[in-house]
Amino acid sequence: RSVHAATANLPNASAPAAIGISSRALFGVCQNGAGEWSLPAWDAQLDRRTSPLMQWAYSTAVWGENDPFAHGYGVAAGALIQWLKQTRPAEWRAIERLGALHDYLLYQLTGAWVTNPTTGPGATGWPPEIIAMTELPSHVFPPVHALHQPAGGLTFAAGQALGLLPGTPVVVGTHDGAAANLGVGAIRPGDACFTFGTNLVLRVVTGRGPYPQTWGYVVVPDAWCWVGNVPNALAQLDLVTQTLRPHMPDLVAGHRALGELPDALVPGAAGLVLPLLPTATPPEIQQRVVEAQQRGDSDGTIYRAMLEAVAHGVHALVQRATRETIAPQHFVATGGHSQNRLFMQILATVLDTPLEIGPVDGGLLGAGMAAAVGVGWYADFADAVRGMRVRGVVITPDSYFAV
Repeated sequence: RSVHAATANLPNASAPAAIGISSRALFGVCQNGAGEWSLPAWDAQLDRRTSPLMQWAYSTAVWGENDPFAHGYGVAAGALIQWLKQTRPAEWRAIERLGALHDYLLYQLTGAWVTNPTTGPGATGWPPEIIAMTELPSHVFPPVHALHQPAGGLTFAAGQALGLLPGTPVVVGTHDGAAANLGVGAIRPGDACFTFGTNLVLRVVTGRGPYPQTWGYVVVPDAWCWVGNVPNALAQLDLVTQTLRPHMPDLVAGHRALGELPDALVPGAAGLVLPLLPTATPPEIQQRVVEAQQRGDSDGTIYRAMLEAVAHGVHALVQRATRETIAPQHFVATGGHSQNRLFMQILATVLDTPLEIGPVDGGLLGAGMAAAVGVGWYADFADAVRGMRVRGVVITPDSYFAV
């Protein structure tokens, strides 16, 4: 329905010249010999910091002197599939194809079984270490193609389902984070893109390959980025908003109403400090809000304190990126929370640097740029950014909002 609605609004009711997609990684999508698709290890719950299997997957016992962090999301496949072999060997033995959600979607659109460096191994091929960890033959992994390379034409079945012309070129596409950087034009060394969506993520283009022992992935060919996040920060902000405005089921309206309260505009939140609680349960976070209300703090003050907590968490994230790689020079924001002007003003002031508000759906525009390059509308990605980028409002630091 979403695709039908989008294409109905195309100018002159024209059909797309090409299609690009972006999606989350979600590695571990499998197909068995009967052609059935599944996510057999969905319940593995492997955390890179605590799981022995994940620690093994990143260890020198597997990689020797090579750096596993150069291979992005693909490394987790080793631990995930090894877990499946140990716990449900029959499902492991049945695997004929192994990839990610992105690869599955592309296969459904085109019938082509391929991936891209960012969704897959971080490079142009699967390293032997990842293949060895899964104990599966190499042919189950999808070949790795550049994000703008044509994967094939839209199949008849996909065209019928989506209301699009069968045969329409579909490019390989990429991970949603890389697509967001591309969509807001953050592809040069020193460019930094914030995604304020389901997660709070910072991606800094470093201008070289991966820095040792730091997480990252390819944005566009020859442009690697450092990636970090502030875990659950925006989920906590949303939960605080829902707790303060339970009668407003629309979160956007709740944020807007709280941001307009006089106390929300006062820097320092009257001394109230709300910590970020990355591992707290929703009831624990709600209890913090109730306790603040019982102490006499107003809703505006509580909301302001939460915004400042998130902003300081972002500041710490930027400092970590600077320590581990290079200092970000130009910041652009995308995602739903980038439309919260009070939050963006506080953040620009805390970071003490201008902050551009890019398109709210930067990843969609990035996928479109990949398609445009793939069919030859633009010579390269820098050319596509010049031709397709939508520049946004730039928020500058304001001493009135100093925290």
